[in-house]
Amino acid sequence: MKCYKIKYRLGITHSVDNNEKHKHNHILEGEIFAKPSADDFVEFSDMENMVNETLGKYKNKYLNDLEEFKGDANIENVGEVFWKKLFRVFEKNGWALIRLEIGENPLRIYSVSTEEIRM
Repeated sequence: MKCYKIKYRLGITHSVDNNEKHKHNHILEGEIFAKPSADDFVEFSDMENMVNETLGKYKNKYLNDLEEFKGDANIENVGEVFWKKLFRVFEKNGWALIRLEIGENPLRIYSVSTEEIRM
C-alpha cells in the first residue's frame, strides 16, 4: 500500500483529573497517514490544509472545557476525538485516513488506524 504521511505539532492545555488547578501544557506531536482516492499527483499542502482546518481550533485551548472531550482530555480520548474529526474531513475531500499517531512525547504514543501499515 502506498500512502502519504505528514507530521504536525499542536500546543494544548489539559488536566488529567479535570481539575483546573492541575492543568498543564503539552506540545502534542502527531503523524497522519492517508491516501487519496485517485492516483493523481497530490500536493502535501492539501493534507496540511485539512489537518490545520480540523485541528487548528484546538491550538492553545484548555481541552477539558470543550464539549467533545466531556472533561476527559487524556491522550487516548484526544486521539479518538481527533481521529473521528479528521476521518470525516478526509473522507469528504476524497481521501482515506489510514492512521493517526499522537503523543505527549516521543515515548508515549497513541495510535488509531483502519489498516495495518508495514514499515
